[in-house]
This record gives sequence, structure tokens and C-alpha cells, in this order.
Amino acid sequence: MKKGLKYDFTLLGILLIPVGVSLNVVGYQLSTVLKLPIFVDQIGTVLVAMLAGPWVGMLTGFLANVVNGMLNPVAIVYSLVAILNGLIIGYASRFKLLTNIIGTIITCAVMNVVGSVVGGLITVFVFGGATGVGTDILAAGLVAAGQALFASVLTVNLITGTFGVMVNVGISWTIVRKLPDRFLVKLNYGMPYVKRK
Repeated sequence: MKKGLKYDFTLLGILLIPVGVSLNVVGYQLSTVLKLPIFVDQIGTVLVAMLAGPWVGMLTGFLANVVNGMLNPVAIVYSLVAILNGLIIGYASRFKLLTNIIGTIITCAVMNVVGSVVGGLITVFVFGGATGVGTDILAAGLVAAGQALFASVLTVNLITGTFGVMVNVGISWTIVRKLPDRFLVKLNYGMPYVKRK
């Protein structure tokens, strides 16, 4: 199948967007209400990007953050992180990096570093270093220990982001592996995940 901006938005790809947005909203609400030290709000973005490509994944992440922004205005500012996550996972799926453990680890590492740096910059320059989430306590502890504000936020983001990315990608990958082959073959990026017999 052809791939690219024009071809990624198939009917099935478009129909996956509300599913991904719903998963992201539920994950975000769980993370914020329970004050979890990790964010599990990218499961839908990762899932859609794996199956429908980078552009559909990017749109899913953005729309999920818009919906989350209606519930908590802090979320909309971080939509750039969700957009980049959708692009990274979508391109990793295009180049079949998520079909083996080494490619998955590399993709998760890239996703974590990019998300941590962009999220850290947003946290420091837009919110002054604290947004009211559970990880703010860890960053405040590092600042109190003498570390610079951005370095503290980045350190905490890298540590907690590692676990967050593993959970987001792990759950999405498990869902993809449980999907029937007859559904996967209909998606532009589904063929690499078809079970070999």
C-alpha cells in the first residue's frame, strides 16, 4: 500500500482516531486523578500511530490533548509532545522498527528523550517548573539540592518518562498483537504485525 500524508488518512485510519483519543483521555484522567508519577496518556496515540501511520497518530495525539485541555487547561500546552510521539511511533512503524525488541527499545529511547526535552522546556518556560503533577515533588527536591531548574525537570522527566514510555508502548503493542490478522491486513501499517504461521 502507498504511504504518506495523502494515503495515511484511510477510512479505517480515520475511524481509529476517536478510539485513540478515548484511550488517551482515560489514561490522562487516571494519571492526574491518582497523581501517578508516570503519564499513561499516550496509549491511544501510540496504538493509532502503529496501525495508521505518523500523520494519523499525530492528529490523534493533538486531538486528545485538546479534549484533555477542556478538562485541565495544562494539558493543551503539552500537545507538541503528543504530536511528536505520534510522528516518532508512526515512522518507527513505517520502517518496521516495532517488530523486534532492538527497534522497539531504540524507538522508546528516542520517544523518551524527545518527550522529556520538549516537555521539560514547556514545564520550565510556560509553568515556571511546576504543573501540579506528582513528579513536581521530585523536581523540587533536586532544585533544593542545588541542581538548576531545567536540569531538575529534565532529570525527573527522563527517569519517569522511561517507565511511562514503556507502559504506553507495551500496552499498545499488546493490543496490536491481540488484534485479528483479518483486521491488521486492512490497515496501511498493519502488515508487519500479522502473526506468521
